[in-house]
Amino acid sequence: MLRFKNSIVIDLSIVCFLVLLLAGAYALQWSQTEQLEYKAYDTVSSFRDKAPASNVVVIGIDNNSITAIGRWPWSRGYIAQMIGMLHDYETRVIGIDIPFSENDHNQGLTEIRNLLSGLEAKGIRSGQLYTSLKEAEGRLDNDTLLAESIARSHRVVLPLTFALGRSLAAVEALPDYLTRNSVRLDTTAPSLTARELISPIAQFAEPALALGHVNVAADKDGAVRSEPLLINYENRYYPSFALQLTLKFLKYNLDHLRLNKGIEIGNARIPTFDEHRMLINYNWNIPIYSFVDVLNHKVRPAVFKNKIVIIVLNATGLGTFQATSAGPDTPSWIGIASTVDNILHQEHIVRPAWAVWLELAVMVLFGCFVILVTSRLKPLYSAAAALTLLILWAGFSVYLLAGQGYWIKPVYPALVLILGYLAMASRKYLFSEKPKVSIEADSVEANKMLGLSFQGQGMLDMAFETFRKCPVEDKAMKELLYNLGLDFERKRLFTKAVAVYNHIAQAGSFKDINDRIQRMKLAGDTVNQQPAGSKKDDTVILQDTEIKPTIGRYEISRELGRGAMGTVYLGKDPKINREVAIKTLRYEEIEDERLLETKKRFFLEAEAAGKLSHPNIVTIYDVGEDSDLAYMAMELLDGTDLMKYCGRDSLLPIPEVVRIVSLVANALDYAHKNGVVHRDIKPSNIMILKNGEIRVADFGIARVMSSSKTQTGAVLGTPSYMSPEQISGQKIDGRSDLFSLGVVFYEMLTGEKPFQGDSIGTLMYKITSTNPKPLRERAPHLPELFADIVNRAMEKDADKRYQHGGEIVDDLAAYLKI
Repeated sequence: MLRFKNSIVIDLSIVCFLVLLLAGAYALQWSQTEQLEYKAYDTVSSFRDKAPASNVVVIGIDNNSITAIGRWPWSRGYIAQMIGMLHDYETRVIGIDIPFSENDHNQGLTEIRNLLSGLEAKGIRSGQLYTSLKEAEGRLDNDTLLAESIARSHRVVLPLTFALGRSLAAVEALPDYLTRNSVRLDTTAPSLTARELISPIAQFAEPALALGHVNVAADKDGAVRSEPLLINYENRYYPSFALQLTLKFLKYNLDHLRLNKGIEIGNARIPTFDEHRMLINYNWNIPIYSFVDVLNHKVRPAVFKNKIVIIVLNATGLGTFQATSAGPDTPSWIGIASTVDNILHQEHIVRPAWAVWLELAVMVLFGCFVILVTSRLKPLYSAAAALTLLILWAGFSVYLLAGQGYWIKPVYPALVLILGYLAMASRKYLFSEKPKVSIEADSVEANKMLGLSFQGQGMLDMAFETFRKCPVEDKAMKELLYNLGLDFERKRLFTKAVAVYNHIAQAGSFKDINDRIQRMKLAGDTVNQQPAGSKKDDTVILQDTEIKPTIGRYEISRELGRGAMGTVYLGKDPKINREVAIKTLRYEEIEDERLLETKKRFFLEAEAAGKLSHPNIVTIYDVGEDSDLAYMAMELLDGTDLMKYCGRDSLLPIPEVVRIVSLVANALDYAHKNGVVHRDIKPSNIMILKNGEIRVADFGIARVMSSSKTQTGAVLGTPSYMSPEQISGQKIDGRSDLFSLGVVFYEMLTGEKPFQGDSIGTLMYKITSTNPKPLRERAPHLPELFADIVNRAMEKDADKRYQHGGEIVDDLAAYLKI
């Protein structure tokens, strides 16, 4: 009994915590769950029946209109002409969703007025010339034409726009046309507040029938699902453009507007929620006609009689689009027209006041269900009961929204049910079924999961051993083993892949394992029969299989080349689909006693080089270890190294050589200041890209290799470019790199190396003990400045040499100024 009571207390605590947690998220409107609510709302609201709008017609300035009349903006005379036509067609209200916040700029009109002013200054106010100019002024004054058309029709509603936010400064007295189109309301309800107002010019606003704002209020996910019907500006409430159109259509003024759990206009009631917003029941069945067709009398006048007509911009590049519950690219005019249609036909979506209490009550109800029902039924019955309850709740919420227009939030209660059930089921399994689980710990399913865990961690051998405990006749088991074999292929462990496929074959053929066994055997033979100079760790890429080998997480496409450290491959990072160069370090070439030291130095040098961020240094993205090798993923370069330009017949122009050496010196100066010495500056480690950019490669590689090799040639790499202290085995710093750069500079200017010898011993002696042939003896046309730079860079005594790469940059800059 005590154990039973404790169980009830624990269950109650878990569910109460869950209900309180979700209730808190509900109260705070947590963005993650709110987005789920929005998705549910968008999906279900699209199922609502939407009859074609009977009182709203849209005239669109579309692509055909732009083609026929000309590029936008047009002369405002066209809009005036359209207003006149609609007036004659007995349109009840004309809404123009086009901003007219500035006067029309007409250079011709300006010139005519200048001419008229000149004539009037001379006392000339009659005559044929004066009369003709006055007539031309009237024809070209499109603002006056439009203002007169607006005044004559007395049925035009124009848009205005607010900049939302609290006003920081006092506003001057509002003009009469703004006061006339706003109202003071005795309410403490929260509303959107504006700090700035942009209205049509007074010439249009004054004669307009009404003005209304076209601001939208997006939800947290950026989608527009509602319209703010009122915005507070300087303690006056301004109705929306759609609300003004509706008011004027129903022949009401703002004086008829009342706030009473929504907005009331006469006998019509508009349900609103936070900040006087009305949910929009988007209706795509709004008739729309081309502006040019209406202008050319291709549309019957009866279409517009006694209707609300909205003139909008919907040509490509002119119309505005919004993410809404109706879709991610909904034209803004759909929202305006739908709002008007919703109010006129009372087809509203309502967020009722009782929805909050219903949702909270259902959350508590579902919590009680989880405690009292699911914990006492068998797993299958409790799952069926929970699923049934979830379906009923979802169906009820869909019915309310799609059928009755009431929006309640189904996700929060559903999460209480789902998460509560999972918590109770997990607890029941862990504590009630534990003895059974321990008995079956060595079962087939347990071994499958354990093997998958080993496989996910890269422990493929242990995964295979675990999978072998399971019956291979099971098709699902064959699939697991097959995927394991593919992983062995990717790791270039072809023999082990064959072992896996042979194990599958014991239970009969499966997929293409026979073909794979043959290909893996061929791949193994290829590795064993590689010619001298190739290494066992070289990645074998099979051309007739879709499985590509991997190093770390990188897929290997092909071999790019070979260097002192190892093979360089073209790889791809599958996470971000970026091609990289993969440089490998062969462990088998390292003596066992030096392996740990070399690996440690490799990762230390890679870490130091990876911290370098300079436009002329190759970027290192990643470093890692993959079974029998270490690797470094770096920037893939599209170009060639400087070896191509070091021959007498292929020398670069002197200014280009100066540019390259200056950029390399600058890169070395940056690296040295960050504590990184290259140790192997030579033409093959300096790349010139196709776009002319320069990159210095292989920072720190020489030091890694020097710790892993015992042969003289392997230790030194390329002696021709090494400094005397490097050859002597002394401790080196950045000045050694500057010596090597001086050698490269000499070679790129003359086409010959400064130090040459028949053997490595002779070459090393000359570097440490003799001076090179003077630069100008080999290339008399070169300036003396270059000889000075080369001589100083290749000083035997490091203290007499350039101390920083920036000094070389400064000296080369002197040449560029000549």
